[in-house]
Amino acid sequence: MRTTVDIPDGLFREIKATVAMRGESIKQFLLRAAKAELNRPDSAGETRVGLPLVKSKELNYDCDPQRMSEVLDEEDYVFSSGH
Repeated sequence: MRTTVDIPDGLFREIKATVAMRGESIKQFLLRAAKAELNRPDSAGETRVGLPLVKSKELNYDCDPQRMSEVLDEEDYVFSSGH
C-alpha cells in the first residue's frame, strides 16, 4: 500500500543522512522504525510505582488526603512566617 507522509525538512535530512551511512533505503528505515514502534511494550501495561518509594519500619505516615492537606498548610505557614 502506498501513502504520503509529510516529514519536517530537518528530520528528513537526518533520516536521509542516516540511511546513506547505513546503506539502506528510506523505505527500509521507515518500515523498521514503524515495526519497532509497534513492537514496543504498551505504556498502559507498565508497572506503576507505589508511594512511599522507601518504606520505613520506624515511621508510620498517615497519608490520607485530609492529613496531607493539613501538613501542606502547616508547611505553608512555617515558610511564610519565617518560623
